[in-house]
Amino acid sequence: MKCKWIPSLCTVCNLGAGAVSLLYTIQGHYRIALILIAFAAFFDVLDGLLARLMHCTSEFGKQLDSLADLISFGAAPAFLILLNNLDAIPQLGAVMAIIFLVCGALRLARFNITVSSPTFTGMPITAAGTILALMSLLSQHVQPFVIVTLMGVLSLLMISRVPFPSLKNITTRK
Repeated sequence: MKCKWIPSLCTVCNLGAGAVSLLYTIQGHYRIALILIAFAAFFDVLDGLLARLMHCTSEFGKQLDSLADLISFGAAPAFLILLNNLDAIPQLGAVMAIIFLVCGALRLARFNITVSSPTFTGMPITAAGTILALMSLLSQHVQPFVIVTLMGVLSLLMISRVPFPSLKNITTRK
């Protein structure tokens, strides 16, 4: 039985979790928003794993995954940190959220046009967005300037040429 749609279904679940996270962030339910970003990360790992194991990777899946990741690990964490942690510096927070989102989009665009390799070039947006979302847990313990600095570092790492390990190597048999 051909079930090549299953990885794309996981990608859609990633996207859905990211979109719902944005809604919960806007409503001020920050912990639920963070949990939804974690669900998005789970589905992001699962879609790629299933696509490789089922031998059904595709250009469509790659593009859909990037669009989902931009919402789930770009917009959702940026808005979560902006609304939950950076209310003391709203203008600078907004600028950094936009920079983070733009750098994530640039990272994803570069990924989509590069040849597959054993490492990623630049920090994957999934990792950067998850780190940023986890920072929202520390809202009472971390100064806004530290969070803004972290956003800047993560943004630069996403567009850098620094190699990062890939989980794909774990599931690929040579």
